[in-house]
Amino acid sequence: MPDSQRNSTESFLLFLAGAVTGAAFMVLSSPDVRKRTSERLGRTLATLREETSEFLEEEKAGLTESARHLSEEAKTLKEAYRAGWNAFRETLASEREEEEETREGAPPS
Repeated sequence: MPDSQRNSTESFLLFLAGAVTGAAFMVLSSPDVRKRTSERLGRTLATLREETSEFLEEEKAGLTESARHLSEEAKTLKEAYRAGWNAFRETLASEREEEEETREGAPPS
């Protein structure tokens, strides 16, 4: 294809692209299209806000339940620790008493 024919084809395609771009810009900038787009965007944002709020409420409830459960577990562990510690102290005291009784009953060396 000769250069002059290629240049005229390119020029025509550029003209066509410009015309399509201009037409699209005019349609999108018309008040009616802007109004519909704004309404659609507003509905979408309202739906998104509602869904996000519901999701956050569900997560908050789940976290609250988890915190309650962990608090109960901590209380149970604390009680078990104290019971174990008290049992250890009682056993130690008992062993010391037995040791002292054994020493008292044994003849002096």
